[in-house]
Amino acid sequence: MHSAVNSASRYQCIFFAALVMTTPALSAELMSPGQQNALVQKYCAVCHTEATKNGGLSLEHYDAAHANPPLAAMLLSKLQGGAMGAAGLKIPDEATRDAWVAATTAQAERAKRWTVIRTEGPKSKAPLLVASIVRDVASRKPALYRLSLTCNIASHQGEIQLTWSPQPQTDRIFSVSADGNPGLPHKLEGREEKMGNGSAGTTGLAAATLNVPLPEKTLTITDLFPGETVVFPLGDLDQAARQQLGVCLPTGARK
Repeated sequence: MHSAVNSASRYQCIFFAALVMTTPALSAELMSPGQQNALVQKYCAVCHTEATKNGGLSLEHYDAAHANPPLAAMLLSKLQGGAMGAAGLKIPDEATRDAWVAATTAQAERAKRWTVIRTEGPKSKAPLLVASIVRDVASRKPALYRLSLTCNIASHQGEIQLTWSPQPQTDRIFSVSADGNPGLPHKLEGREEKMGNGSAGTTGLAAATLNVPLPEKTLTITDLFPGETVVFPLGDLDQAARQQLGVCLPTGARK
């Protein structure tokens, strides 16, 4: 009986080990940051350049060794939404695709919490403070909205940017409300993004600059896509970061 129990336990351990070997977490560990970066540069950064910022994303300087969960979440949404072949290149083999998605999933784990990064402009080298967070949409998986607050600490110039993925949008009016105040209309029109790889293809817009004051508690986006409402929790933002952002993004009405 004792021998049979030990034998059964060994089989259970072998089965469990085999199960663990197939998990995304282990796949993520097997793909190094350098391998992830090489794939991003080959398949993504050719379109999402610093110059074009298609979809509101620049992936030229993406570095998996320094996690940026909201940015990784947007990248993951595009990978899962079929954008891997948008550069016109043959997509990677299935094992590489699965490992890349698993690694990016791990990178994006904390995307629904505020990420605050102190960095510098790629060209200007000006000190920047960037706070970002994502919210998903249950009805359109893997659809995501990302809110990014940027402050140039040297010039005191700031920006509130909304990006969305993976579907583009254009020729539409949506509403932006700070702290429950009446919504301010924002219009997407007049431009379609050209692919950053020089191809003739175009796509709709996937980013907009928001002309609203820095909210105290919430920022609500309504009807960017029909019937959708997304609420960003500004009240959860670290207060020290908020004070710095307030220098660039005043809480009063913006002109």
